[in-house]
Amino acid sequence: MNILTKTQGVVPFTAKKLLSALAMSACLMTVSVAAADGAGRYDNLSKQLAIMNNIFTSSLQAQNDEKLRGTKVDSIYLAGQGVVFTVNSVNSFMWRQGFNFVMPDIVAPVAPVPSASAESDFKYFSNDENIVIQIESAQEEHEQHQDHYRDLRDQQRDLAHQLRDLERESKDLAYQYSNVDKEEKTALKSEQKKLERQKVALTKNQKALAKRSKQFQVQQQKQQVQRQKQRSEQFALLTSSLVETLCTYGNSLKALPRNEHVSLLFKSAGDKTARSGYKDQIYVFNKKDIAACANDSITSSKLSSKAIHYQF
Repeated sequence: MNILTKTQGVVPFTAKKLLSALAMSACLMTVSVAAADGAGRYDNLSKQLAIMNNIFTSSLQAQNDEKLRGTKVDSIYLAGQGVVFTVNSVNSFMWRQGFNFVMPDIVAPVAPVPSASAESDFKYFSNDENIVIQIESAQEEHEQHQDHYRDLRDQQRDLAHQLRDLERESKDLAYQYSNVDKEEKTALKSEQKKLERQKVALTKNQKALAKRSKQFQVQQQKQQVQRQKQRSEQFALLTSSLVETLCTYGNSLKALPRNEHVSLLFKSAGDKTARSGYKDQIYVFNKKDIAACANDSITSSKLSSKAIHYQF
């Protein structure tokens, strides 16, 4: 009786352990299946993003517009948030200051050092001969402006030094004039008149140089206004082109959850900051709005207006 009781006591304990092991195994299998499904979804989305990158690039090239050439599009997926397409666009005004719509200042006496990102961007775009020519031409133009500006500054500085020297000589002559005889006074007076003529000539040159400097700055300001206009036109055209492409082909991102977003991040396309950098411009779209645009329920313009747009 005691043996039977002990035997019966062991059976429930063993069954409990077996059930626990089976439950744990089932749980692990569930986790493994979920992980496999997640990995598969990420792989599919990665392929779809690569295709979408190519679609963006091809659609811009197909328009055959100089403002759209050399645009680089990269993408990344943020789980639970959505897809971010980062747009880098060549602005041919000065590659040393970076692409991404960045323009040089009106006057830049010291050439900026190219950053690592600018160097890598230059290598990326170097397969397009026309873009390389534009970049090199813009770089040469900018360096010529720098040289001209430095030359004006050097001339102004030299004239200022010469005028100060003449002032000192005039004061010395005036002091000597009160302490010499009549014959020496005549010589000093003649020397003083010579100095005055030199001073008049230098002052005239200084005014002419100041006028040239002012004209140079006005010219630079006009160019800056024109470049800003071109920059704005380039951004508007690029934005509308990419949004239209997103409207047409955005449904190809089938692996992206419906409640997540698609963002377009335009590098350095925003306003200039106090640190001489530029803010990024960002558009955030709901996937459902993209689907509506793809189904012709809304236009690409409406899709753009429905997006969250800000600078950061």
